[in-house]
Amino acid sequence: MPSLGTYTVPLGTSDNAIDHVGGKGRSLSKLIEGGFDVPAGFQVPTHVYLEFVAQHGLQDRILALTKPSILEGAVSFEDASLNIAQLFVTHEISPDLRASIDVAYQALSGEPPVAVRSSANAEDLPNLSFAGQQETYLNVSGPEAIIDAIKRCWASLWTAQAMNYRHEMGIDHSTVAMCVVVQAMVPSDVSGVLFTANPVTGDRSEMIVNASFGLGEAVVSGQVSPDLYVMDRQTKRLISTTIGEKAKQIVSNGQQGTRIEDIDERRRAEGSLSESLLNQLTVNAESVEQLFNGVPQDIEWAIADNRLSLLQARPITNLPVPPLKNFEWAEIPGAQLYKRMASEVMPEPLSPLFEDLYLKGLYDTQTWPEDWEWKGSHTRNFLSNFIIATVNGYAFQAIYVNQGEESRRHWEAVRKAQSPVPWYRVLQIVFSRRRTTTPTARVDVNGDGGAARLQLLARTRGTSRHWIWVLYHWWRAFAKADAVTRWQQIDLPDYLSKLEPWRGIDLSQVNQQTLLDGIEALTAAEARYWQVLRGIIGAAKMSDQTLQNFLVNNAEELGLSSGMFLSGFASKTLEAEVDMRKIATTIRNDSELCELTLITPVRRFLDALRAHSKGQGIAGDIDRYLLRYGQQVFNLDFVEPTLAEDPIPFLTNLKAMVRHAGLDLDERQQAVAKKRRTKWWQAVGYFLPRRVAVNETSPYAASVSTFALLEFYRLFRTARINYPYREEAIFYMGKAWSLLRPIALELGSRFVAASLLEKPEDIFYLRHEELIRALDARPDQPVAELSELKQRASARHRLREQRKRLEQPAAIPKENQLKWASSGKSFDTIKVNEYGGEVISGFAVSPGCVTGVASLIMSPDEFDQMQPDTILVCPLTTPAWTQLFPYAVGLVTDIGSITAHGSIVAREYGIPAVLGTGNGTRIIKHGQRITVDGDRGTVTLVDDVD
Repeated sequence: MPSLGTYTVPLGTSDNAIDHVGGKGRSLSKLIEGGFDVPAGFQVPTHVYLEFVAQHGLQDRILALTKPSILEGAVSFEDASLNIAQLFVTHEISPDLRASIDVAYQALSGEPPVAVRSSANAEDLPNLSFAGQQETYLNVSGPEAIIDAIKRCWASLWTAQAMNYRHEMGIDHSTVAMCVVVQAMVPSDVSGVLFTANPVTGDRSEMIVNASFGLGEAVVSGQVSPDLYVMDRQTKRLISTTIGEKAKQIVSNGQQGTRIEDIDERRRAEGSLSESLLNQLTVNAESVEQLFNGVPQDIEWAIADNRLSLLQARPITNLPVPPLKNFEWAEIPGAQLYKRMASEVMPEPLSPLFEDLYLKGLYDTQTWPEDWEWKGSHTRNFLSNFIIATVNGYAFQAIYVNQGEESRRHWEAVRKAQSPVPWYRVLQIVFSRRRTTTPTARVDVNGDGGAARLQLLARTRGTSRHWIWVLYHWWRAFAKADAVTRWQQIDLPDYLSKLEPWRGIDLSQVNQQTLLDGIEALTAAEARYWQVLRGIIGAAKMSDQTLQNFLVNNAEELGLSSGMFLSGFASKTLEAEVDMRKIATTIRNDSELCELTLITPVRRFLDALRAHSKGQGIAGDIDRYLLRYGQQVFNLDFVEPTLAEDPIPFLTNLKAMVRHAGLDLDERQQAVAKKRRTKWWQAVGYFLPRRVAVNETSPYAASVSTFALLEFYRLFRTARINYPYREEAIFYMGKAWSLLRPIALELGSRFVAASLLEKPEDIFYLRHEELIRALDARPDQPVAELSELKQRASARHRLREQRKRLEQPAAIPKENQLKWASSGKSFDTIKVNEYGGEVISGFAVSPGCVTGVASLIMSPDEFDQMQPDTILVCPLTTPAWTQLFPYAVGLVTDIGSITAHGSIVAREYGIPAVLGTGNGTRIIKHGQRITVDGDRGTVTLVDDVD
């Protein structure tokens, strides 16, 4: 039998391993060792808990009870927790343990009231957050009450929240144990928490102090709105003060327990801390951080009679990277920068390797005049070509101030140089499907103009050729755009063929130069495909916008929009949902597989399926799904994994679909189609007796008016035929990355082996020229610069994380410089909204109005936060985000406009959508009720959330 001394150990024990005294016990012992004022006390180590469990044969019974139940489709440990707690309550501790606790308590001066606190062996670790999962009991007096509190602390190792957290994090329940810390109570006048870095902004130059009257439990548990003090770390001076309401305080309730009492209204308005006490706190806190090797700390403290005591110190969990300071959104001389086109699918700062290769690839796939130079972000554009510039790593489209005038002069020269063309030659050219031989030959910059000039002449008003152009428009109303036809017949097969040489290669057997060749070739293929997409997106946008303008100008009183007539049609998005629903239905129809799916955490779900006797078929279905749809990307930057590489977001939504099937897909699409048909007949009835005036862009410009119904039908047919191909073509965007990323990571692994990089993923944070020099360097002639690659990659990775937290502007500069483009609003994909208002403006892209709860989803890592029948609020959507749409009743994004991915998918699902709010995700809170008006382009904040 152990001696009495082994049942308890001093608070400042040198034997402070986490497995012995838990996270809290270890930090307190280090604080005492560092000379800080810590209330006296003792600890009941983890082995005592284990002996108690073993003595009564509880371990097997506990583990048997830890299997979760399923409550309304969700995992629940509530019943398990209650049953396990009873095991601790109904069993007594040994006489020796009782005696040891009695001795240790009597050793405390005057047998004071104590705080009995849990200290688990997996608690207060930098990479895990167990805060608040185990219990603390305050103002406990006498040995019997202390023993009871210790047993309750042991039982709190098995609270529902603690078991659920371990379950999700993959921590084996059999490995956990509990130490209990017993400390003399501090009858605090003021107490609270100090963070040695700003936990919200990540700023290491600030310390944040939360303080209130009474015991600190009121602050820690969030029962009061405390005072907030922001302190300068270097000067120890007060930067700002926010006086909290402090309506209540927690105080000791006689000899046992605590009570909540009201604070006098006059005192509530007073600050709880003086500047001298704040200075003392920050000086001590800085020393605590140094004691813990410079790791930012979350420190609980208490002050009684102006004496400061430290009650706990633990690492700040999920601390953001420090914010960038002294940065600017620098202008590019002569250019206006907008968030549009490719930049819409590059929502985050670009990785260095992607920026080098992809942006240069976009340049190389276009036709430029001779001697035109590539100068990165400062490359001048030419006519309708396409340049992406970066500012603080963010992608913008560069449109030059004199671009309109250059275009006018160019086409004027084309007109003057054009010789007369016979009418039959015009007819042949206008109706030819081979007018564009390459996706980049939209303008002839060095030749004789060719077909482009003849088309221009055909559109000249007041000539016989004009009527040919009228016929052409009607013919085009029933034919696909040239870009679409070319994509189907030439561009897509060509793109896919360029990927094939890099498929199925044994990467371990090829040399490093071949790996780099693969990265370059696949990036070039992907960049060229974006140029193909430009034509298809342009066709979709023009036909959609033209229909929208016609409806606004000629039927404003009906409130019609183009989205009403372009919703609910078949698409790859709906095909993906159908396939996912088939998998979910198969699982739901098998009770064993359904239980396995609902209980197993998503990161272990595939392994669990493969290990289950009935799971092989479903695992195969998932593999086939990912093979078909897994090339989809969340971000066009190849630094981010594809859906197949990281299927967690898909598996998260599959589990959600098993739990909550939602509205039947056929029923939903039938409802959307019915609504579309209703609007169609409403429009037909309205336009039938009317004629409409036409503007100069109409093929009827030679006449004063035309039949409204004919014009409506022509515009509708053109949009209906071309609009869906945008999503069809976008579906393949990023497909090259599913081949490129394994190649890049293989090269990164070799650089790690050569001590050039810390981890394989750092390859994306090197510059292209650095890769070339690294491969060219001979082993016997090392390049000094290569020794710095590891540090450079790490610094760039950190910089990118810092830049992610910047709020990017809609345009640089904010004031429109494009005099030739009117207000410049046609280039916008982001609105500018002020903070503090109740209404947020964006682009009305999918009709309807809905009020509901917001699901704020900032990244694929948060897909599990999406709740059924809520409004999806996110930065933007790409094809990989569409798996969330079955649960959404509305959509709000920061970036995007009428032909953005979110617009098209929202219409397919028939849900209201407002895109391009700019900062909607920073204003709208998760769980907040909002109203999305997809007709007006507004989002109204209905109420707030605490």
